[in-house]
Amino acid sequence: MYRCSLSEGACSVQTNRPAMVSIAQIEDRPARRATVPDLAYIRDRIPIREVAIELGLEIRSNQVRCWRPEAHQHGDRTPSVGLEVKRNKAKCFVCDSLPLSPIDLVMDVLHKDISGAVEWFLQRYEIPNIPKRKRTDSQQRWPERVRVGTGTSRLESLVRYGIWATLSPSQQSVLVVLDVFSDGNTATISYRGLMRYTGIGSQSTISTALKRLRNLRVLQPERQENDEAGLRACGSYRWTMDEPEFHWFAAKTCEKHRNEIELERNLRARARSQKAQRIHYR
Repeated sequence: MYRCSLSEGACSVQTNRPAMVSIAQIEDRPARRATVPDLAYIRDRIPIREVAIELGLEIRSNQVRCWRPEAHQHGDRTPSVGLEVKRNKAKCFVCDSLPLSPIDLVMDVLHKDISGAVEWFLQRYEIPNIPKRKRTDSQQRWPERVRVGTGTSRLESLVRYGIWATLSPSQQSVLVVLDVFSDGNTATISYRGLMRYTGIGSQSTISTALKRLRNLRVLQPERQENDEAGLRACGSYRWTMDEPEFHWFAAKTCEKHRNEIELERNLRARARSQKAQRIHYR
């Protein structure tokens, strides 16, 4: 966390306390600068652990005591929320169906909407603005409608709902290979085969990717019996993207993306209005 104090044009960086910046202060910055905070920076660059500390959550190593103790046996005496430092996510193994980004965590703990959560970050961190020429609202923008079933790939719904963008490269590679080797609604392939065709050199990485896809209700492993010689059968995976649970996950992810897009558009519209007012009264 950094704090920038301006004194006669000089800027000094301190690491003892986050900078306090309000939306009103951002709006008063020179008109030549964009005034829409970069939500991707908040999601990816502000450490989830620091956010948990700032929220006053009880942390033990990379585990956090859940702020919803009523949903846990014994009030979550053993912390159930895991912090995924590499992915910058938090997830309660009891309460959460999807991992939480820093923005999601603030929304859930403080019961804020996305606009209130972003303002919470603006008051505590120096958040860069979206580059001036990076537009989020254009009259000529393509209509991002979710029209599942109009393409030929079963992965189409993952892309359209925004789930594909949340997957790691290894998870995306595993999905593509499973899709290629599918026979109907089932894909049968060994770990060794997945490693060969994805280019992934670690069985644990394959296992983590499959677990993540299972948690997203994209596919479900099918138990296979060993053959007569006692050799281990190849893994078999059933696609579950036609089932209600997946559609619920997909709708939640899509809603989150749309809320962020709408917030960015509203902030940009407000910035244009503020700029027009300043020009009018000059």
